[in-house]
Amino acid sequence: MQTFIPAKDNSSPVRVFGLAPYADGEGFSKCHKSILDAVPTLKDLGHRSCGGRICFRTDADHFTLRMTLERVSVDIGIAIFGASSADVYEGDRTKARFLGLLYPTTSYSDTPAVVERTFYRALPGMQDITVVLPRNETVTEFSVSVEDGCRVEAPTPYRNQKPVIFYGSSITEGGCPTRVGCNYVSLLSNLLNIDIRNYGFSGNAKGELAFADYIIAQDPCIFVYDYDHNAPTPKWLEDTHEPFFKRIRAALPDLPIIMMSRPDFTRDEDAAARRAIIKKTYENAVSAGDKLVRFLDGGEFFPPELVDYCSVDNVHPNDMGFRCMADKAAPVLEEFAAWLK
Repeated sequence: MQTFIPAKDNSSPVRVFGLAPYADGEGFSKCHKSILDAVPTLKDLGHRSCGGRICFRTDADHFTLRMTLERVSVDIGIAIFGASSADVYEGDRTKARFLGLLYPTTSYSDTPAVVERTFYRALPGMQDITVVLPRNETVTEFSVSVEDGCRVEAPTPYRNQKPVIFYGSSITEGGCPTRVGCNYVSLLSNLLNIDIRNYGFSGNAKGELAFADYIIAQDPCIFVYDYDHNAPTPKWLEDTHEPFFKRIRAALPDLPIIMMSRPDFTRDEDAAARRAIIKKTYENAVSAGDKLVRFLDGGEFFPPELVDYCSVDNVHPNDMGFRCMADKAAPVLEEFAAWLK
């Protein structure tokens, strides 16, 4: 039996994507300690492995994955398969085949939980394996084991070397589909074969300029933001949304930026006010000659005849809702395909 673990210097064929701090010695957390110190409200959520993917290629007809979770938490809106489990896919990412879940056998644990499962291949020959890490948990250890004589190689590269960064609310973070791979950010990563970083923070990310600086330092190829659900009031959003954009634009004048408003299930006055604020930031940028901005209206994500079937609570999308979001966002990302390099 051969066992492989990710290496911070990428000397292992098992590679980690989407967790920027990994190479900086911060383990499998999505945020570096420096930004969690700068924005303390993100300390717990920023420690999660959300948005992370572990990728490799193998010709083994079966392989065993072993994952250690720091703990197993309870989420009021997401079942354990969507909150604390990893999705495993085989093949070309744009048409990947779902092999199953790497899931905890307990619904709650405040001590480390070891999760292990053997997966059997469905496709012949050397194939990519993509493991989408859990939304709600922190992965502390991960390994891949195959029989002696089988090959394990580095994965097929993503089409972009620089990351596409998403910043926003619990919806961006991935609440509340049945599986982590069904949220719109994960869907876009697979459907478009793009490397992403998911900076969704449930109830938190509120347009802090310190986080804008953190994004700038990562030099993304495209930036998408939609944190309006997290802003306590429309006034808060108005006071932060355009300054957040201008901070990033000043540092990265050639960066495509997509501004989204939250998925609108109820069309209430508060949602309309927030949408108008975001659109105003976009219109001001266009008026100033900015050709690299786009606006996605959350009120247009869902077909009218399906809107009542696209959420779990009139706030968070379900699988159908997230697929609708991905279908609206994908053409805009593809419009900026020249930047995906």
